[in-house]
Amino acid sequence: MKLIHCADIHLDSRMETHLTSEQASIRNTEIIRSFIRMTEYAEKNGVRAVIIAGDMFDGKRIRVRTVNEIVSAMRRTPDIDYLYLAGNHDEAAHAFSDMELPQNFKQFTKKWDTFLYEDVAVSGIEISSDNAVSLYRNVPHKDNYINVVALHGQIGTECGVDRVNLKLLKDRGIDYLALGHIHSYSLEPLDEKGVYCYPGCLEGRGFDECGEKGFMLLTTERGKIVPEFVPFSCRQLHQMPIYITGLAKNA
Repeated sequence: MKLIHCADIHLDSRMETHLTSEQASIRNTEIIRSFIRMTEYAEKNGVRAVIIAGDMFDGKRIRVRTVNEIVSAMRRTPDIDYLYLAGNHDEAAHAFSDMELPQNFKQFTKKWDTFLYEDVAVSGIEISSDNAVSLYRNVPHKDNYINVVALHGQIGTECGVDRVNLKLLKDRGIDYLALGHIHSYSLEPLDEKGVYCYPGCLEGRGFDECGEKGFMLLTTERGKIVPEFVPFSCRQLHQMPIYITGLAKNA
């Protein structure tokens, strides 16, 4: 079975720091298109579920057109579930509240939720001030399943909103910890059994988000999960050093 793990899409981001309003509008259109291309990739490659590990949106400023395009892409791929975990920028999560959502769109809440797919159990919870400590007491685990856990926050050794305490997740039977919040790809050991991963953002939005951007393709094989980073952005941003020694002229 195959899953996709993505995060930090930041739809309708203002991007005013690095781009003009016209450039930002073009870039936002490209980011929406990349999400839609990802749904098409998922359908073509037999992906069963897409885990969106936070920050699908970028605040309160969300266009109706954006929401309609995203939901329409989900409707066109009914055999794929979209598991949405709200992140710290997802103030516009209510954008879905006034519309009829497709059955394949599923949201994690501020209590642990688990979705079962063949040999994989995907669990997740939205971290809040009410559950930032207590959520570690009852991390879900399904025997005879590959256990995937989705959280959004900065890894460390503390509990809190936008914080993920790795120490309290070790030796809990997690095979793959699907994280969001950091915009660069990283894959590291969690413990002797599992790994944790930030897929990074789907598209770089400025020169603080350079390099390859994309998502993780997760394939289950013989009771194990095999993660693969898939570069997918339509543009790649680079920082290029320019040496100007000797080019200055005296006034």
